[in-house]
Amino acid sequence: MRLLHLIAVVFLAFSGCSKGDDVEPVAKAESAVQDPPAKEVAAEPGVVRPLPEGATRHKLENGLTYILYPTNKAKHIALDVLFGVGGSHDPEGKSGLSHLVEHIYVTAEAGKEPSRTVHQYMQRYPLGWNAQTGDDYTIIATVFEKDRLANEIEDAAARMGFLNPTQADLDREVPRLLEEVGNMFGGFPQLAVMNHARDNLFPSTTGHRKGGVPEQVKLIGLNDVIHWWLDHYKPSNALIVLAGDFDADEAKGLIEKHFGDIPAGNVPIVVDQPGPAKVGAIHTIAITPKMPGAKPYAGIAFAAPMPNDTHYAACLVIVSRMFQNVMASGTQVMFSPVDDPAVISISAPLQPDKSDEESIAALRVMLDAAIKKPLTPMETQLTKKMLGMILRMVEFPRQMFQGNLYGVAYSIGRCEQLQVDSANLAKALDALTDKDIQAAAKAIFDAKKQVAVVVKPN
Repeated sequence: MRLLHLIAVVFLAFSGCSKGDDVEPVAKAESAVQDPPAKEVAAEPGVVRPLPEGATRHKLENGLTYILYPTNKAKHIALDVLFGVGGSHDPEGKSGLSHLVEHIYVTAEAGKEPSRTVHQYMQRYPLGWNAQTGDDYTIIATVFEKDRLANEIEDAAARMGFLNPTQADLDREVPRLLEEVGNMFGGFPQLAVMNHARDNLFPSTTGHRKGGVPEQVKLIGLNDVIHWWLDHYKPSNALIVLAGDFDADEAKGLIEKHFGDIPAGNVPIVVDQPGPAKVGAIHTIAITPKMPGAKPYAGIAFAAPMPNDTHYAACLVIVSRMFQNVMASGTQVMFSPVDDPAVISISAPLQPDKSDEESIAALRVMLDAAIKKPLTPMETQLTKKMLGMILRMVEFPRQMFQGNLYGVAYSIGRCEQLQVDSANLAKALDALTDKDIQAAAKAIFDAKKQVAVVVKPN
């Protein structure tokens, strides 16, 4: 998991992901089928998700959807490539395969670029980069100077069409992936409590785990990586978002030229089907932190509604209230509506004078206070201010184009993937009543739906 360029939204902490049997000699993996020249096709009927003013949506015959957002508010260019494949699609027994392909995708040889380490990748993109795998998506994102547009589009197409992974790439990236997963579930208590809570909220019935199961990752071979990439990291399963200071006609021509001949690929099926949440008893988990003297943490977690859910707007207000209540404390409220939209968690360090049960109860008291608070006219506007940019309910401020262009492209791309209807969501917020808040609280935050976890350093 690797995320180095954070979205500049007040309280969202995005958790990034980057994810051996004997292998036969493998020829250079290429998508060498020569299709007819790229042509645009009409978007699917009924798809009317609004884009920012000046942005346009396009689609090639091979299924590649791309969004162009040229703007003179930016000095640079952000290029986000999103795929509809993530950890929930990993084949049974190979949890972590998509995460590993993401690592290989940005570091293996492709086109004119030789194999490289992640540090060399970082050095190439000092303005910002991200490589991240979620449950059902992968994002590869870069920010660069505007005179590099042609080279960067060519490189992005080479990685989608002509990646050349080797065993040396696998040997380099597997240990890095295992270190990331170790940090998620044990190295840092504040991360471990959230990830273990998530695990108990959505317990896998197929042996999967967020980021990958270490024992399974170690058995993933080069052929597994190559065939997973050949199948699913392709145009019909991809979305490109280009935002920044560029000429739209030039970008359109470059995308058609370099991506148009790549075979369509296949959309994956979801393999990991979670069982019922493990509610009730507190789950106490021993961890081995990286830092000496690390504190134990307590946390509670809930399944979040999706953006098209009836209770979504009210849920955003409750989360906004919780954040305001903990701004001056050590408590962390985690909700990443486009990064990890399925989970809402609240956690805090265990106090030496409190039992595990008392610590969990204190988190519950904070949540209940946010739920019971009467709705005020200003609250919906404050919620829009906190979450409006990432969910595209408000315009991106000029400073975001200057300081976090990646965030602009990422918001557009993930809202497109999640099919967020930002205009209707904003209307739903404006129409909220206290009755709506209480209905959402019962549907989402009822104590019977709560997962409780305590992580304790060895």
